[in-house]
Amino acid sequence: MPVYVILNEMPAEELNNWALYLDARPIGWREDNRTSMLLGAQGVKKLGPEIFPTLKQIKEWDAKRSDEDAMRQSFRKSPFAALLEKAHSKKGKK
Repeated sequence: MPVYVILNEMPAEELNNWALYLDARPIGWREDNRTSMLLGAQGVKKLGPEIFPTLKQIKEWDAKRSDEDAMRQSFRKSPFAALLEKAHSKKGKK
């Protein structure tokens, strides 16, 4: 599919989701992961993210994602979130 077709016909949200997916799972990461495991079985002491940039990118993305999840959980327990929830429930009753 040509790029101009993607830009003109694909919704922006879908294009953004593809970018996020490719950021989280770069092309070739499975092969790099497999090779990393084989190298580990052969006695190489370095970890996969130290050797392969795709695995390093996945590790960084997972850390970023867990930080975002922790912030969401913290926000849900905050007094401000309780006020927002209360205001939203009042709005829904009207």
